[in-house]
Amino acid sequence: MLNALTLETLQHRAPSIFSKSSAASTSDKYQHISTIDVIERLKDKGFLPTFATQNHCRLESKEDFTKHMIRFRHQDTQPTVGGLFPELVLTNSHDGLSSYRLDAGLYRLVCSNGMVAGNKYSVVRVRHQGNVVDNVIEGTYDVIETAHKLLEVANKMESIPLTVKEQIAFAETAHEVRFDEKSEISKAIEPRQLLEPRRYAEMGKHDLFTIFNIIQENLMKGGMRCYLKNERGYPTKRTSTRGINSIDKNIALNRALWTQAEEILELKAG
Repeated sequence: MLNALTLETLQHRAPSIFSKSSAASTSDKYQHISTIDVIERLKDKGFLPTFATQNHCRLESKEDFTKHMIRFRHQDTQPTVGGLFPELVLTNSHDGLSSYRLDAGLYRLVCSNGMVAGNKYSVVRVRHQGNVVDNVIEGTYDVIETAHKLLEVANKMESIPLTVKEQIAFAETAHEVRFDEKSEISKAIEPRQLLEPRRYAEMGKHDLFTIFNIIQENLMKGGMRCYLKNERGYPTKRTSTRGINSIDKNIALNRALWTQAEEILELKAG
């Protein structure tokens, strides 16, 4: 049985989901539809919320309208042999700065990794005008179809071995995507560190999908330890990388990593 999030949990993790009005800065054309209304309709269709978060706000007055993200899984979905679930990723805000957005995603049970489809896959956007709820529901089925295609791609990735050189090349590109090359942390973290697995079961495995998951988890969850260095290259301070908390950065990084993995798959598969 799927352990869906309760309304109380949703309220705790992302209170802006329940906003009953939009920010004062929105235009007269903006039609406010509370995200909880969309969630309830998705639940009627069998799509249950499994994860929720919202951006942190420095100003308390903006907290009710800030961007939030919810991941959904259909109640009848069973995991694949590798513990993968197709998911729907919904983002929205009530500040007039974004539309409803639907991305295809995958969830990996073993490491609690939430993935998002790459740049080659279309994104469904629904403006805050017209019949918003019905348009979101209509877009949901296209996105879930894409999520099932991701399962097929993931299975292909599992059959593609990577050489050490190819793994390092993957890690170097991911490093460039995640870190500002001028930042201290970028110089302190070595791309090879992104290849260090967090679970015993992943040690010694070199297929594309495993390497992708190791890199993705290290970048998304942070916690990689390193030493900041001075101009002469000497270590000065011990620190660790931060996890990704911004919803926009979460989706952008996930899409970039999946795109990169698929490009490797296409090259290796000929």
